[in-house]
Amino acid sequence: MKKQLLIVSVLACLFVSKNSFSQEKNEKVESLDEIIITATKFETNKKNVGKTVYKITQEIIQNSAGKTVMDLLNDVPGIEINGNFSTKGQNLGYYIRGGRNRQVAILIDGVNVNDPSSFGGDFDLRQIDIQQIESIEVLKGASSTLYGTGAATGVINIILKKASKKKFNGVFSSSMGSNSSSENNNLSAEEFSTNFNFNGTVGKVDYLLALNANGSRGLSAAENPDKNNPFEEDIFTRQNMLLKINYTLNKNLILGFFGSIDEFSTDFDGFNFDPITFASSPADRNNNLSSNQKRAGFNVDYNYEKGVLKIRTFATDINRRDTPSNNFFNGEVMGFDVFNHYKFNKEFSILTGFASQFQDMEQLTLFSPIEKGAGKQHFYDPYLSVNYFSNLGFIFNAGTRLNVHSEYGSNVVFNVNPAYNFKLNTTSNAKVFASYSTAFVTPTLSEIFTKLPSIEKLLPEEDITIETGFELNFSSKISLNATFFYREEINKIGYDPMTFQTINDLGTFFARGVETEISFKPIKKLALLANHTYIQRAESLMLKIPRNKFFIKADYQLFPSTFTALSYRFVDETKDFGDVDLHSYNLVDFFINHQILDKKVTFYGSMTNIFNENFQEIASFTTRGRNYNLGLRVQL
Repeated sequence: MKKQLLIVSVLACLFVSKNSFSQEKNEKVESLDEIIITATKFETNKKNVGKTVYKITQEIIQNSAGKTVMDLLNDVPGIEINGNFSTKGQNLGYYIRGGRNRQVAILIDGVNVNDPSSFGGDFDLRQIDIQQIESIEVLKGASSTLYGTGAATGVINIILKKASKKKFNGVFSSSMGSNSSSENNNLSAEEFSTNFNFNGTVGKVDYLLALNANGSRGLSAAENPDKNNPFEEDIFTRQNMLLKINYTLNKNLILGFFGSIDEFSTDFDGFNFDPITFASSPADRNNNLSSNQKRAGFNVDYNYEKGVLKIRTFATDINRRDTPSNNFFNGEVMGFDVFNHYKFNKEFSILTGFASQFQDMEQLTLFSPIEKGAGKQHFYDPYLSVNYFSNLGFIFNAGTRLNVHSEYGSNVVFNVNPAYNFKLNTTSNAKVFASYSTAFVTPTLSEIFTKLPSIEKLLPEEDITIETGFELNFSSKISLNATFFYREEINKIGYDPMTFQTINDLGTFFARGVETEISFKPIKKLALLANHTYIQRAESLMLKIPRNKFFIKADYQLFPSTFTALSYRFVDETKDFGDVDLHSYNLVDFFINHQILDKKVTFYGSMTNIFNENFQEIASFTTRGRNYNLGLRVQL
């Protein structure tokens, strides 16, 4: 309680800073004119979108030096990245609106990168580096009409950096920091990261080459109940390479290629099980997981008088291996997405598209081997979206998608999303919106080909989301938004308790909640933001998902070249498997960066979990205590 009072007091002092409403009478309301892509699949102003879309901009990324992709996403209301405060090698849970990993579609430049050969069908966000990213857009709610399988609770679209107009531009960054728990806090440097980013434009060709390596040690994945005898440290290492090349044939046609290689290796621990009571206890293990993912694709952008045609193709090869078990998983995905946005006039447009994926996997395990060629599936998805932006403020979006699947047949999803913009006075405006959307989640390859034999077809999970909300913008100083959502799931994919083989759970499962956020800029140098998430659903489905989550942050431009940020996070109590209680926790973090030499050199640092809070995100697994990070970024 003392910690919470301290933070509230500090922020209260900042709120009442002198000259709090000076110097900004004519400042532009930038949030209304912000360009976003994910909500409609084409560039549009934020005011023309009938939902609340969160955008993590390049400015936020630059001012959050030292943070990861997961750190930034964890600040967004409605999102909980479980495992983010644990060791770097911890499996991550992407919990949006009470859902799980399989219900979140992760995109890179609009292309779905989820892994159908993994149990959760997800993309491991550890495999992309923050230094490669221009911005991140988060669209919550059922969005399968535009993005197909997995877009049941939300879409995370990671937009990569674009090349500089100069012939050569380079950025180098390096950081180091501590990596310790609250019980064994020390100042030793146990975490390192190095990044190179080269880009530029030569004639009609622009290019981007990004290289990254990082690693950590010092912490054990599992936490020994004997606090005086910690388990052996578990090491995490990762390397990443990204190459993008675009050729501008003329002002209307751009051809592009991308390729990436992502590798990581992590040690992990396990459990001991009592054969009589089946009770588990953490155990120090010399387990290791190695992952190698290769992605490549070819893109076409063709602009014409009334619209734009885009072609996105991709091929992914994923290999994972556990030792000493020697379990091996190989997933191969090839696909494309072709869509055309045609504008009849300034108010009315239509988007038509056709997407497809071909998936194969090989799985060598003791309990459920799948031979190469035996675990195949494919699907074809034509889709349509209609958009209307009235000059009077009325917004309407509706669409549908047909999913034709090789294993379970076909299903149809659709969405209806009206909204209305109106002015409150000369400096204030508002938007109200509502939507009814359906979504589907395709079973992963490992689920389809390890289903209970008595089941003829493993059906896709089907979701319905109803949401309504508003956004208020009071000049450039203060804005407020709130969204209420109600979500239902049927044909939920689960496991038979006797055989542990895949089944469709019977019944309807619901989730509902409220997400709110307020931002306030009392003076030019100070920006305040606070958000709260409340989620309600059946207790058995709330494992690791907090009912309440509160986040508040103060950004302050201390000097013209010095930026600081102080944040406070409260995460509610919850439970883990085995009815284990996970207590609530409070985290306070501080970030600072300072620029010199005409902003070409940036020094940055952070102190996380300042009060050294002792908590667990996952029962029996270690979390990070008070730690520091120091870094340098140089514009070449």
